[in-house]
Amino acid sequence: MLAWRKGLKQPLADLILPGALLLLALWLRLHRLDQVEFLWDQAEISKWALRMARQGEIAWVGPPSSTGIYSFLGTVWLMAIPYALSPSPIIATGFVALLNVVAVLGCYLLARRWFGRWAALVATLLFTVAPWAVIYSRKIWQVELLIPFTLLYAATGWWAFVKGKGWAVPAHALALAWLIQIHLSALALVPLTGLWALLFWRRLAWRWVPPAILPAALLFTPYLLFDARHQWFSLRRFLEMARRPATLDAGALHAVWINTTGLDLHWLTGPDRYPEFVAATPNLRGLFVVEGGLAFGAALLALLQVARQARRGLDEETAAALMAATWLAMPILFYTRHVVPVAPHYFTTVFPAPYLLVGWLVRRVASWTRTRGRAYVFALGLLIGAIALAQLREITGLFRFVTTHDTLQGYDTPLGYDVRAARTALRLSRAMDDAEVILLSEGDEPRSYEMPATADVLLYGYPHRAVDIRTALVLPAGPAVYWATYAMTPGEALLAIFAQEVPEARLPLREGKRAYRFYRWPGGFPTIPDLQRLPRPLRWANGAQLIGYRVAGDLRPGGTLRWTLVWQPTRTPDEDLYYHWFNHLLDAQGTFRGQRDGPSVLPAYWRAGDTVLNWFEIAIPADAPPGNYRMRVGMYTYPALENVPLLDGAGRPAGEWAEIGPIPIGRGSAGR
Repeated sequence: MLAWRKGLKQPLADLILPGALLLLALWLRLHRLDQVEFLWDQAEISKWALRMARQGEIAWVGPPSSTGIYSFLGTVWLMAIPYALSPSPIIATGFVALLNVVAVLGCYLLARRWFGRWAALVATLLFTVAPWAVIYSRKIWQVELLIPFTLLYAATGWWAFVKGKGWAVPAHALALAWLIQIHLSALALVPLTGLWALLFWRRLAWRWVPPAILPAALLFTPYLLFDARHQWFSLRRFLEMARRPATLDAGALHAVWINTTGLDLHWLTGPDRYPEFVAATPNLRGLFVVEGGLAFGAALLALLQVARQARRGLDEETAAALMAATWLAMPILFYTRHVVPVAPHYFTTVFPAPYLLVGWLVRRVASWTRTRGRAYVFALGLLIGAIALAQLREITGLFRFVTTHDTLQGYDTPLGYDVRAARTALRLSRAMDDAEVILLSEGDEPRSYEMPATADVLLYGYPHRAVDIRTALVLPAGPAVYWATYAMTPGEALLAIFAQEVPEARLPLREGKRAYRFYRWPGGFPTIPDLQRLPRPLRWANGAQLIGYRVAGDLRPGGTLRWTLVWQPTRTPDEDLYYHWFNHLLDAQGTFRGQRDGPSVLPAYWRAGDTVLNWFEIAIPADAPPGNYRMRVGMYTYPALENVPLLDGAGRPAGEWAEIGPIPIGRGSAGR
């Protein structure tokens, strides 16, 4: 009977329970991938990977980081794999999620090797349902690719430093170098490797260290060559940042505590909606604090265990506990002093160290209580189960909340809405003989704004461009489909005069408070209400041609003039810069009375034959005398602030601005 029970427990612990945890990890990380966030970072990484996978542009570096420094190539190379199979960002997100499911399996295998099967089950259970570990596995982002390779780093570190295997030394060096290639936050692991080498120096096969450094260093060659060709931009930027005054605080400790426990989910719900989320979910968050206490307490216990064994040498279990404890602690120590603000996502490299420590703690408690009964182990097991269930409820409740509530200050519009909108725009485009798609959004520069960058991915391979509907409207000579993503603006209201909305295509977003809207434009020159045509077009050297203007608003002193320039590009500029308009309001005596500058349209999106409207609101001083005013209009490059020459009929420079009008100030309201 005893042998039968033992035989039953063996497959339960070895196959059924780990398999169940792996299935749970699959469900949490791959369920409803169309509901993930897709922000500017995800779009920019995707664009680099798409160019590499589908256009053969080999990436030597990655996209610039928030610090301005170019990232390394690791993330782009990894993401080129799914994008070679499909241009869908949902497929690419699934690739990231699958890698993190492999990390769950890696956690089980490493924990079992270190502490045995039951400790491995505890560690893997907590890692599987850890809210932030799940969140950091469902997005195309550098830091979300770190966890699986961090486990490889730890495993090769074990074989190199504790087991003394020579082959593991170069493997560990390559894993460390590759982690840095993915994200610079992995630099915190460099001193950790050094610490492990010092702690286990007697076991390390030192003869393997020099040949291990060379292949790891070679991974950085493309980056260095790129930086050298660009006047060492990133290196100079890095040295400049290093000279900044450093901050010493507990931000890193707080970030690791958050990642470990799953607290502070208000960052995703938004502070305005967090009370609703708390009210809608069981408040078992006190258990999360207990989990953090168990993890950090286990780390301290590991250090005490090391101190007791220091004279006679560490056994393998204690050595593994020491590795886990230092793995948890080193990123905290490394970023306690910092020159850029720390954020929780900089610390994904600590996963799954806290849960390995909790698994080890359970093993130690089981060992200590073996002669005193199993009540303590049973109670600890119930506590671990309660923590896991509470966190499972928390993360599933969070996903349900953010995908059904319009969390404007937290979780962004889920990707699935953007995918459906892009498909709608393309369907309407095909019905109009493949008309181009024009995105109406906040901003038009994909290198700076989220929706233009997202459209570059979702409409990859199709003609499209973006317009900042807050300041401009573009009406092309040919047919077009407009995809409006921003709140209704005067510009979109003006578009509705020229183009027909497709009401059946309107796509409501979460809670129906906002919606994506679509318009059809047949092409040609629009009949613009209240257009004041110039006697002859004014041409600038960059290809802009001003053909008229509109006057609207309250034209009385103290009112606001709504001034619209109507112009046409004659070419697409080759130069990679921005052009802004300046508008100086002059009274009848030529005295300056007001000004408003603003962007035109992204030059890369200028098309010959377009009609462009740029509008500006200019405050009229309360003491402005009535009369026929004029507007001094010109263009300049931004941010260089160099005026663009105005050309005469023969194409020769003829000044830098023109004065147009009249504008009747003091006569009430005008236009719409």
